[in-house]
Amino acid sequence: MNASTPILSAEALSAIASKQRGIDRYPVTNRESWLARRQQDVTASAAGALLGVHEYQTVYGLWALKSGLLTEDVEETPPMRRGRLLEPVALQLLREERPTWSIDPGRHYFRHAADRIGATPDAFAIDPARPGFGIVQFKTVEPSIFRRKWCSDEDHGATEPPLWIVVQAIIEAELTGASWACVAPLVVGFGLDLPVIEVPIHAGIMDRLRDEVAAFWRMVESKTPPDPDYGRDGELLAKIYADDDGTEIDLSNDNHLPILIDERDRLKSEIKTSEDRCKEIETEFKAKLGTHATAILSDRRRVSWKTQHRKGYTVEPTSFRVLRFAKAK
Repeated sequence: MNASTPILSAEALSAIASKQRGIDRYPVTNRESWLARRQQDVTASAAGALLGVHEYQTVYGLWALKSGLLTEDVEETPPMRRGRLLEPVALQLLREERPTWSIDPGRHYFRHAADRIGATPDAFAIDPARPGFGIVQFKTVEPSIFRRKWCSDEDHGATEPPLWIVVQAIIEAELTGASWACVAPLVVGFGLDLPVIEVPIHAGIMDRLRDEVAAFWRMVESKTPPDPDYGRDGELLAKIYADDDGTEIDLSNDNHLPILIDERDRLKSEIKTSEDRCKEIETEFKAKLGTHATAILSDRRRVSWKTQHRKGYTVEPTSFRVLRFAKAK
């Protein structure tokens, strides 16, 4: 046996370390039971919402999910399916890119029962150049999104994961007892690239997160919702309150709401003025083109006004709520 060959696998080391730290460890056998376990915890993939750094999840959305107002869909979304299908590819590519590492796929859900925090690492690794073992988190990214969201300089030389992904990796390292962590985004374009990005494990983030998670569960247990993010939670609120109950609520003590209506009226007026002017501009162009399909302008830009044909279709009946603002009587 080579001296650099690990006696125990990275996955075995994670099992020992998690047990020593009082972390529960459950095998992932199917998606339904895995989702059921996750429902009782704030998971690493969503925890960034409690720190205000998550790209897709809000505190209100997480509260609605854990309060039972929403259910986590057991059906895969297209991005989830892409990640599941490409994870073995990322694992194989990592083995090729890091031939000295001993790498095991993650097969367990880790849970701190008292803190109600959980995580499912994608992979574990042993790097003979450093002590202990690490966790590896895979992501699949389209090249333009990678350049825009992961590259921190104009030449795209330095890479840094989005903060919610950093938080996810730190939690996975904390629960498993890993001594280091990295994120490996599989950039899928004409080829396949797998940069390996180190994530420093900051204990302060976990300390703050524990406090935020404890406060979050108190809100869930007391049925006290956090304030929605009005810029991001619109579709979520429409889903939760899809039907009215026919009653009326007295909001006359909320002096902020009339101010909002006045602001909305002003913005609507500005929008209408802009839309009317846009229509005038477009009508002038239509008059200039007449029956011509395209035109070339003095600055070499082109304008087109071509005929399009659309097939007919039948719209199925739907029901939805309509928000209207009536004038004061």
